Amino acid sequence: MARLSIRKIDAEIARAMKKEKEARIWDDEPKGLGLRIKPSGTATYFIQYRSPQTFKKVRHTLGQHGRLTLDQARRRAQSLLGSVADGEDPKQAAEKARRAAMEAISVSQLCDEYMRDVEDGVVTYRGKPKKPRTIQDDRGRIHRHIKPLLGDRLAKEVSRPEIERAMHDIRLGKTAVDERTGPRGRAIVKGGAGTASRTIQLLSAIFSYAVKHNVRSDNPATGIERPPTRKRKRSLSPDEYKKLGDALHELDLGGATNKYAIHAVRVLALTGCRKGEIVGLKKTAIDQRAGCLHFDDTKTGEQDRPIGQAAFDALMEVPELGSSFVFPASRSRKDTDPSEAPIEKHMDGKKAFSKIFARAGLEGVTAHVLRHSYATVANELGYTEFVIAGLLGHSVRTVTARYVHVDRSLVAAADRVSAVIQARLLGEDEISAEVINLTLR
Repeated sequence: MARLSIRKIDAEIARAMKKEKEARIWDDEPKGLGLRIKPSGTATYFIQYRSPQTFKKVRHTLGQHGRLTLDQARRRAQSLLGSVADGEDPKQAAEKARRAAMEAISVSQLCDEYMRDVEDGVVTYRGKPKKPRTIQDDRGRIHRHIKPLLGDRLAKEVSRPEIERAMHDIRLGKTAVDERTGPRGRAIVKGGAGTASRTIQLLSAIFSYAVKHNVRSDNPATGIERPPTRKRKRSLSPDEYKKLGDALHELDLGGATNKYAIHAVRVLALTGCRKGEIVGLKKTAIDQRAGCLHFDDTKTGEQDRPIGQAAFDALMEVPELGSSFVFPASRSRKDTDPSEAPIEKHMDGKKAFSKIFARAGLEGVTAHVLRHSYATVANELGYTEFVIAGLLGHSVRTVTARYVHVDRSLVAAADRVSAVIQARLLGEDEISAEVINLTLR
């Protein structure tokens, strides 16, 4: 334990982001002050002490680094730890004051309280902290839809009819906006049934949080019939696969598009993986011997995802850049300490992928359409729902599902599906019997 400094904090944040691992560092002046650093780079000051009432260890959050300076955190920690010595429990006192304040809280303030606890990991989804992308989406729905429509209302007075009206306003596009968010940024919010449904789902979670914290006794968003959302049925036909394959080949030769985006689209098509799983793929995740990609964290937890030989061949063709990511970003942000290595980032791909699909003349195609198309090909080859779920990494609630990662028949299925898709990308009219009857590697 040593005295904290801004230089040390910045270095530890960079290290935690690079290792993608949470870290805690401590100050010795005063003792009991700590800083929790998440893999995302968010750092939060806290104090640790033994409760004068229960004698159990207690951690009490002070605030985020950046919003709170190190000196401010020290002064606040010194004051609160002093109150512990006088027999008080700062966390209990803070909770009591917070409950009193929340009785007169507005929906806007309630949303802020909810998001603060989401970012601190206090509010979870299925027992796990929400992912950074989910938090970003939640913030967007709160800022663009919930606050404009209900933000000024007292949380304890919001009624079910008001929420239903807000839902229909979002569905009809009354909160739609198209505005610049910076020199290169632009926010296009369209509304619609899907946005309305997901926003009310989030609002229901926020009011459940309000019930838990005694802001109100009921959740007015419970049971509201949300508008049905269109299920994505788009998948590529053999002709469209050929168009995509031709476009990838032409772009690869022309050099006008990010090379990594071209390879990433090909790998997405041949694996059926989610976009985030491929653009963020690490080299250490590739296990050709086992015939799979190992993901430490997906929507359904840690997974070994079977992929075919054609997909492995495509991965081997990706240019090497000395990054831990297979598809690195074009630039990496350097941290403040010149002695530290640059912080590696993976590509985003959203704009580059759209350009590739446009070049192929494919309307309404996204990375998710490639995933759905992969499932469609597997279905055409006669595989069962259980096998397709295993290939896609869906959660299968059966006892057998826990053994999916060692099932060699899934590796063989991945071989066949990826071989058929590769043939379609190349425009082969007939798929040879050798491809269709691929057996275990």
